[in-house]
Amino acid sequence: MQLREIKISELNEFVHSELYKQSLNIPITKQRVISQIKNPRANKNNIALIIAINKENQIVGFIGALPDSFGKNLEIDFYWNSCWWIDQKKGKKTAIPLLLKFLKVCDNKVMLRDMTDKTRQIISRLNKFETIKDLKGFRYFIKLNSAEILPKRKKIFVIVKPILLLIDYLVNFSLKIKNKSFRKTENIQVKYLNSVDDETEIFLNKLNKKELFKRGKDELNWILNYPWVIQGNKKNTQFYYFSETAKKFENYLVKIYKKEQLIGVLLLNNHDGLVKIPYIYFKQKDVNLIVQFIYQFLEEQKAISLLTFNKSINKAIQNNKNPFWKINEHNKEFVVSKSLAKYVESEFNFQDGEGDYVFT
Repeated sequence: MQLREIKISELNEFVHSELYKQSLNIPITKQRVISQIKNPRANKNNIALIIAINKENQIVGFIGALPDSFGKNLEIDFYWNSCWWIDQKKGKKTAIPLLLKFLKVCDNKVMLRDMTDKTRQIISRLNKFETIKDLKGFRYFIKLNSAEILPKRKKIFVIVKPILLLIDYLVNFSLKIKNKSFRKTENIQVKYLNSVDDETEIFLNKLNKKELFKRGKDELNWILNYPWVIQGNKKNTQFYYFSETAKKFENYLVKIYKKEQLIGVLLLNNHDGLVKIPYIYFKQKDVNLIVQFIYQFLEEQKAISLLTFNKSINKAIQNNKNPFWKINEHNKEFVVSKSLAKYVESEFNFQDGEGDYVFT
Protein backbone atom coordinates (compact mmCIF):
# COMPACT_ATOMS: atom_id res chain seq x y z
CA MET A 1 0.00 0.00 0.00
CA GLN A 2 1.40 3.39 -1.01
CA LEU A 3 0.41 6.63 0.75
CA ARG A 4 0.93 9.62 -1.53
CA GLU A 5 0.87 13.26 -0.44
CA ILE A 6 -0.50 15.87 -2.83
CA LYS A 7 0.29 19.55 -2.30
CA ILE A 8 -1.94 22.39 -3.44
CA SER A 9 0.54 23.15 -6.23
CA GLU A 10 0.14 19.55 -7.47
CA LEU A 11 -3.67 19.36 -7.48
CA ASN A 12 -4.15 20.49 -11.09
CA GLU A 13 -1.65 17.98 -12.37
CA PHE A 14 -3.24 15.23 -10.26
CA VAL A 15 -6.80 15.68 -11.59
CA HIS A 16 -5.45 15.44 -15.15
CA SER A 17 -3.38 12.34 -14.42
CA GLU A 18 -4.19 8.81 -15.64
CA LEU A 19 -4.55 7.66 -12.03
CA TYR A 20 -7.37 10.16 -11.48
CA LYS A 21 -9.03 9.61 -14.87
CA GLN A 22 -9.11 5.83 -14.48
CA SER A 23 -10.23 5.83 -10.86
CA LEU A 24 -13.82 4.83 -10.13
CA ASN A 25 -13.51 6.48 -6.70
CA ILE A 26 -12.12 10.00 -6.97
CA PRO A 27 -10.61 11.67 -3.88
CA ILE A 28 -11.37 15.28 -4.86
CA THR A 29 -13.60 17.05 -7.37
CA LYS A 30 -12.36 19.65 -9.83
CA GLN A 31 -14.41 22.41 -8.19
CA ARG A 32 -12.74 21.61 -4.86
CA VAL A 33 -9.34 21.77 -6.54
CA ILE A 34 -10.06 25.28 -7.81
CA SER A 35 -11.27 26.38 -4.38
CA GLN A 36 -8.24 24.90 -2.61
CA ILE A 37 -5.89 26.74 -4.98
CA LYS A 38 -7.71 30.04 -4.32
CA ASN A 39 -7.68 29.63 -0.51
CA PRO A 40 -6.34 32.99 0.80
CA ARG A 41 -4.84 31.29 3.87
CA ALA A 42 -2.97 28.60 1.96
CA ASN A 43 0.29 28.45 0.06
CA LYS A 44 1.37 26.17 -2.78
CA ASN A 45 3.37 23.88 -0.46
CA ASN A 46 0.46 23.12 1.88
CA ILE A 47 -0.82 19.54 1.82
CA ALA A 48 -4.34 19.24 0.37
CA LEU A 49 -4.76 15.49 0.04
CA ILE A 50 -3.28 12.12 0.98
CA ILE A 51 -4.31 9.11 -1.08
CA ALA A 52 -3.87 5.38 -0.53
CA ILE A 53 -2.97 3.37 -3.65
CA ASN A 54 -3.00 -0.44 -3.69
CA LYS A 55 -0.82 -2.84 -5.71
CA GLU A 56 -3.30 -2.70 -8.60
CA ASN A 57 -2.74 1.08 -8.80
CA GLN A 58 -6.26 1.82 -7.54
CA ILE A 59 -7.21 4.56 -5.09
CA VAL A 60 -8.65 2.73 -2.06
CA GLY A 61 -8.71 5.57 0.47
CA PHE A 62 -8.00 9.24 0.99
CA ILE A 63 -7.99 11.99 3.57
CA GLY A 64 -8.37 15.69 2.81
CA ALA A 65 -6.74 18.74 4.36
CA LEU A 66 -7.89 22.36 4.36
CA PRO A 67 -5.16 24.83 5.37
CA ASP A 68 -6.13 27.61 7.78
CA SER A 69 -4.74 29.84 10.54
CA PHE A 70 -5.83 31.42 13.81
CA GLY A 71 -4.60 33.59 16.66
CA LYS A 72 -4.50 37.32 17.32
CA ASN A 73 -2.55 37.97 14.14
CA LEU A 74 -3.39 34.68 12.40
CA GLU A 75 0.13 33.53 13.22
CA ILE A 76 -0.72 29.88 13.96
CA ASP A 77 -1.10 27.65 10.91
CA PHE A 78 -3.02 24.36 11.00
CA TYR A 79 -5.23 22.07 8.89
CA TRP A 80 -8.87 21.08 9.02
CA ASN A 81 -9.74 17.52 8.12
CA SER A 82 -12.07 18.03 5.15
CA CYS A 83 -12.84 14.41 4.23
CA TRP A 84 -11.83 10.84 5.08
CA TRP A 85 -12.92 7.85 3.00
CA ILE A 86 -11.93 4.19 2.77
CA ASP A 87 -12.97 1.54 0.25
CA GLN A 88 -14.65 -0.98 2.57
CA LYS A 89 -13.55 -3.95 0.46
CA LYS A 90 -10.11 -2.98 -0.83
CA GLY A 91 -8.86 -0.58 1.84
CA LYS A 92 -10.01 -2.00 5.18
CA LYS A 93 -6.65 -1.57 6.90
CA THR A 94 -5.98 1.86 5.44
CA ALA A 95 -7.96 4.14 7.78
CA ILE A 96 -5.49 4.42 10.67
CA PRO A 97 -2.33 4.68 8.50
CA LEU A 98 -4.00 7.48 6.53
CA LEU A 99 -4.90 9.37 9.70
CA LEU A 100 -1.44 8.97 11.21
CA LYS A 101 0.15 10.12 7.97
CA PHE A 102 -2.21 13.10 7.91
CA LEU A 103 -1.18 14.06 11.46
CA LYS A 104 2.50 13.70 10.63
CA VAL A 105 2.53 15.82 7.46
CA CYS A 106 0.36 18.44 9.21
CA ASP A 107 2.86 18.60 12.08
CA ASN A 108 0.10 17.38 14.45
CA LYS A 109 -1.72 20.72 14.05
CA VAL A 110 -5.19 19.55 13.10
CA MET A 111 -8.85 20.40 13.80
CA LEU A 112 -11.96 18.32 13.12
CA ARG A 113 -15.69 18.97 13.41
CA ASP A 114 -19.03 17.26 12.68
CA MET A 115 -17.50 13.80 13.03
CA THR A 116 -19.35 10.56 12.32
CA ASP A 117 -19.69 8.05 15.17
CA LYS A 118 -17.04 5.86 13.52
CA THR A 119 -14.57 8.74 13.26
CA ARG A 120 -15.27 9.70 16.87
CA GLN A 121 -14.46 6.17 18.02
CA ILE A 122 -11.15 6.12 16.14
CA ILE A 123 -10.16 9.57 17.39
CA SER A 124 -10.90 8.71 21.03
CA ARG A 125 -8.79 5.52 20.85
CA LEU A 126 -5.74 7.41 19.56
CA ASN A 127 -5.73 9.76 22.56
CA LYS A 128 -4.23 12.53 20.41
CA PHE A 129 -7.20 14.94 20.42
CA GLU A 130 -9.38 16.92 22.79
CA THR A 131 -12.67 18.77 22.43
CA ILE A 132 -12.33 22.54 22.60
CA LYS A 133 -15.90 23.55 21.83
CA ASP A 134 -19.33 21.95 22.11
CA LEU A 135 -22.03 23.66 20.12
CA LYS A 136 -25.76 23.29 20.58
CA GLY A 137 -27.78 24.15 17.51
CA PHE A 138 -31.35 23.84 16.36
CA ARG A 139 -32.99 22.95 13.08
CA TYR A 140 -36.25 24.86 12.63
CA PHE A 141 -38.81 23.51 10.18
CA ILE A 142 -40.98 26.08 8.45
CA LYS A 143 -42.49 23.72 5.86
CA LEU A 144 -43.54 20.09 5.59
CA ASN A 145 -41.60 18.15 2.97
CA SER A 146 -42.71 14.55 3.42
CA ALA A 147 -42.77 13.73 -0.31
CA GLU A 148 -39.01 14.27 -0.50
CA ILE A 149 -37.74 12.85 2.80
CA LEU A 150 -39.59 9.52 2.97
CA PRO A 151 -37.81 6.43 1.53
CA LYS A 152 -38.23 6.19 -2.24
CA ARG A 153 -38.98 2.51 -2.74
CA LYS A 154 -40.14 2.51 -6.32
CA LYS A 155 -43.43 0.61 -6.29
CA ILE A 156 -44.69 2.02 -3.01
CA PHE A 157 -43.42 5.55 -3.62
CA VAL A 158 -45.11 5.89 -7.03
CA ILE A 159 -48.45 5.19 -5.35
CA VAL A 160 -47.87 7.21 -2.18
CA LYS A 161 -46.08 10.29 -3.62
CA PRO A 162 -49.23 12.05 -4.98
CA ILE A 163 -50.86 11.69 -1.56
CA LEU A 164 -47.77 13.05 0.19
CA LEU A 165 -47.58 15.98 -2.21
CA LEU A 166 -51.21 16.83 -1.48
CA ILE A 167 -50.60 16.62 2.27
CA ASP A 168 -47.52 18.84 1.94
CA TYR A 169 -49.47 21.40 -0.09
CA LEU A 170 -52.40 21.57 2.34
CA VAL A 171 -50.22 21.77 5.44
CA ASN A 172 -47.88 24.37 3.92
CA PHE A 173 -50.78 26.48 2.68
CA SER A 174 -52.16 26.50 6.22
CA LEU A 175 -48.74 27.39 7.65
CA LYS A 176 -48.33 30.22 5.15
CA ILE A 177 -51.61 31.81 6.27
CA LYS A 178 -50.74 31.28 9.93
CA ASN A 179 -47.28 32.85 9.51
CA LYS A 180 -48.36 35.89 7.52
CA SER A 181 -47.31 38.27 10.30
CA PHE A 182 -43.70 37.04 10.18
CA ARG A 183 -43.26 38.35 6.64
CA LYS A 184 -43.24 41.95 7.78
CA THR A 185 -39.92 43.80 7.34
CA GLU A 186 -40.59 47.05 9.15
CA ASN A 187 -37.68 49.22 10.28
CA ILE A 188 -35.01 47.47 8.21
CA GLN A 189 -33.56 47.80 4.72
CA VAL A 190 -31.72 44.98 2.99
CA LYS A 191 -28.93 45.02 0.41
CA TYR A 192 -27.51 41.94 -1.35
CA LEU A 193 -23.83 41.95 -2.37
CA ASN A 194 -21.73 40.01 -4.87
CA SER A 195 -18.57 40.63 -2.83
CA VAL A 196 -17.41 42.35 0.34
CA ASP A 197 -17.35 46.12 -0.09
CA ASP A 198 -15.46 48.66 2.03
CA GLU A 199 -18.34 49.34 4.42
CA THR A 200 -18.80 45.63 5.03
CA GLU A 201 -15.09 45.06 5.60
CA ILE A 202 -14.95 47.80 8.26
CA PHE A 203 -18.02 46.33 9.96
CA LEU A 204 -16.55 42.81 9.96
CA ASN A 205 -13.23 43.93 11.38
CA LYS A 206 -14.98 45.66 14.29
CA LEU A 207 -17.00 42.59 15.24
CA ASN A 208 -14.62 39.69 14.59
CA LYS A 209 -11.96 40.62 17.16
CA LYS A 210 -13.10 37.99 19.69
CA GLU A 211 -13.23 35.25 17.08
CA LEU A 212 -10.56 32.58 16.91
CA PHE A 213 -10.35 32.64 13.10
CA LYS A 214 -11.26 36.27 12.30
CA ARG A 215 -12.78 35.87 8.85
CA GLY A 216 -12.61 38.98 6.72
CA LYS A 217 -12.93 40.29 3.19
CA ASP A 218 -10.60 37.78 1.53
CA GLU A 219 -12.16 34.73 3.17
CA LEU A 220 -15.78 35.68 2.50
CA ASN A 221 -15.06 36.55 -1.14
CA TRP A 222 -13.30 33.19 -1.52
CA ILE A 223 -16.32 31.37 -0.12
CA LEU A 224 -18.69 33.27 -2.41
CA ASN A 225 -16.65 32.75 -5.57
CA TYR A 226 -15.32 29.22 -5.14
CA PRO A 227 -17.95 26.87 -3.62
CA TRP A 228 -17.38 23.11 -3.34
CA VAL A 229 -20.92 22.18 -4.33
CA ILE A 230 -22.30 23.17 -7.72
CA GLN A 231 -25.88 23.27 -8.91
CA GLY A 232 -26.95 20.61 -11.40
CA ASN A 233 -26.78 16.88 -12.00
CA LYS A 234 -23.60 14.87 -11.79
CA LYS A 235 -22.28 14.27 -15.31
CA ASN A 236 -19.46 11.76 -14.81
CA THR A 237 -19.55 8.13 -13.75
CA GLN A 238 -16.81 8.42 -11.15
CA PHE A 239 -17.88 8.06 -7.54
CA TYR A 240 -17.25 10.84 -5.00
CA TYR A 241 -18.43 10.11 -1.49
CA PHE A 242 -18.90 13.71 -0.30
CA SER A 243 -20.96 16.70 -1.43
CA GLU A 244 -20.50 17.51 -5.12
CA THR A 245 -23.75 18.68 -6.72
CA ALA A 246 -27.18 19.81 -5.57
CA LYS A 247 -30.44 20.97 -7.13
CA LYS A 248 -29.88 24.27 -5.33
CA PHE A 249 -26.72 25.52 -3.67
CA GLU A 250 -26.32 29.28 -3.38
CA ASN A 251 -24.58 31.68 -1.02
CA TYR A 252 -25.96 35.13 -0.23
CA LEU A 253 -24.04 38.02 1.30
CA VAL A 254 -26.44 40.49 2.88
CA LYS A 255 -26.22 43.84 4.62
CA ILE A 256 -29.03 44.96 6.93
CA TYR A 257 -29.69 48.62 7.73
CA LYS A 258 -31.83 50.43 10.27
CA LYS A 259 -32.42 54.09 9.46
CA GLU A 260 -29.50 54.02 6.99
CA GLN A 261 -27.13 52.65 9.65
CA LEU A 262 -25.52 49.24 9.03
CA ILE A 263 -26.54 46.86 11.83
CA GLY A 264 -25.81 43.42 10.41
CA VAL A 265 -23.88 41.39 7.84
CA LEU A 266 -24.86 37.81 7.07
CA LEU A 267 -23.51 35.11 4.79
CA LEU A 268 -26.37 32.66 4.24
CA ASN A 269 -26.55 29.43 2.27
CA ASN A 270 -29.51 27.58 0.74
CA HIS A 271 -28.73 23.91 0.11
CA ASP A 272 -31.82 22.25 -1.35
CA GLY A 273 -34.16 24.11 0.98
CA LEU A 274 -31.99 23.91 4.10
CA VAL A 275 -30.85 27.42 5.02
CA LYS A 276 -27.71 27.85 7.11
CA ILE A 277 -25.95 30.98 8.36
CA PRO A 278 -22.22 30.22 8.17
CA TYR A 279 -21.19 33.76 9.14
CA ILE A 280 -23.20 36.43 10.92
CA TYR A 281 -22.18 39.76 12.44
CA PHE A 282 -24.39 42.05 14.52
CA LYS A 283 -24.68 43.72 17.92
CA GLN A 284 -26.86 42.05 20.54
CA LYS A 285 -29.23 45.00 20.76
CA ASP A 286 -30.24 44.42 17.13
CA VAL A 287 -30.82 40.67 17.36
CA ASN A 288 -34.62 40.86 16.94
CA LEU A 289 -34.25 42.86 13.74
CA ILE A 290 -31.74 40.32 12.44
CA VAL A 291 -34.19 37.51 13.20
CA GLN A 292 -36.92 39.48 11.42
CA PHE A 293 -34.76 39.51 8.30
CA ILE A 294 -34.05 35.77 8.62
CA TYR A 295 -37.80 35.07 8.58
CA GLN A 296 -38.11 37.23 5.47
CA PHE A 297 -35.23 35.39 3.83
CA LEU A 298 -36.77 31.99 4.55
CA GLU A 299 -40.01 33.15 2.93
CA GLU A 300 -38.24 34.52 -0.16
CA GLN A 301 -36.21 31.34 -0.57
CA LYS A 302 -39.24 29.09 -0.06
CA ALA A 303 -37.05 27.29 2.45
CA ILE A 304 -37.96 24.09 4.22
CA SER A 305 -35.83 24.59 7.32
CA LEU A 306 -33.19 26.68 9.07
CA LEU A 307 -30.14 25.32 10.95
CA THR A 308 -28.12 27.57 13.23
CA PHE A 309 -25.79 27.19 16.21
CA ASN A 310 -25.71 30.91 17.05
CA LYS A 311 -26.75 31.30 20.70
CA SER A 312 -28.21 34.78 20.34
CA ILE A 313 -30.26 33.89 17.27
CA ASN A 314 -31.57 30.69 18.87
CA LYS A 315 -32.52 32.52 22.06
CA ALA A 316 -34.34 35.26 20.14
CA ILE A 317 -36.27 32.70 18.08
CA GLN A 318 -37.26 30.50 20.99
CA ASN A 319 -38.13 33.26 23.46
CA ASN A 320 -40.63 34.83 21.04
CA LYS A 321 -43.39 33.74 18.71
CA ASN A 322 -41.91 32.13 15.63
CA PRO A 323 -43.16 30.58 12.37
CA PHE A 324 -41.77 27.08 12.93
CA TRP A 325 -43.91 23.96 13.35
CA LYS A 326 -41.08 21.68 14.50
CA ILE A 327 -37.68 22.14 16.18
CA ASN A 328 -34.88 19.54 16.40
CA GLU A 329 -31.76 19.92 18.52
CA HIS A 330 -28.32 19.38 16.91
CA ASN A 331 -25.10 19.00 18.88
CA LYS A 332 -21.64 19.38 17.34
CA GLU A 333 -18.13 19.46 18.72
CA PHE A 334 -14.86 20.94 17.58
CA VAL A 335 -11.91 18.64 18.21
CA VAL A 336 -8.28 19.68 18.09
CA SER A 337 -5.00 17.76 18.26
CA LYS A 338 -3.40 18.10 21.69
CA SER A 339 -0.25 19.72 20.34
CA LEU A 340 -2.41 22.49 18.87
CA ALA A 341 -4.81 22.84 21.82
CA LYS A 342 -2.27 24.77 23.91
CA TYR A 343 -2.51 27.66 21.44
CA VAL A 344 -6.29 27.94 21.66
CA GLU A 345 -7.53 30.64 24.02
CA SER A 346 -10.11 29.58 26.61
CA GLU A 347 -12.60 32.26 25.60
CA PHE A 348 -13.36 32.75 21.93
CA ASN A 349 -16.28 32.93 19.53
CA PHE A 350 -17.03 30.36 16.86
CA GLN A 351 -19.01 30.95 13.69
CA ASP A 352 -21.16 28.16 12.24
CA GLY A 353 -19.17 28.05 8.99
CA GLU A 354 -15.76 27.13 10.38
CA GLY A 355 -13.90 24.26 8.76
CA ASP A 356 -15.45 23.01 5.55
CA TYR A 357 -19.02 23.44 6.87
CA VAL A 358 -19.45 26.64 4.85
CA PHE A 359 -18.67 24.71 1.66
CA THR A 360 -21.11 21.84 2.13
